[in-house]
Amino acid sequence: MAYSKTLVASIGLSGGESLRIYDVSPDAATGSITITDATEVKVVGIVDLIEDSASGAQVVVQAKENSSTTNQIDFKLWSAANTAATALKDFRVTVKTIR
Repeated sequence: MAYSKTLVASIGLSGGESLRIYDVSPDAATGSITITDATEVKVVGIVDLIEDSASGAQVVVQAKENSSTTNQIDFKLWSAANTAATALKDFRVTVKTIR
């Protein structure tokens, strides 16, 4: 399932690469984002955005580059009980993009 994303900032690097920060809004415990104007993306870091927590809300966001779709990042959201999160919070991800 595709999560919605909003570009917050982009910093150009040499060779057409960039560091980008996205706010991500999940709608399920697993999902992904695709960076359509890049051929490859690498996860640099993730930060939960400040929101009121709820029972079953995610406490961990797991991110992994997709091995076959190289411009896609797959996410899993986990609650404190090591189960899929049921109350979903926005988070921010920083990626390095390669054209």
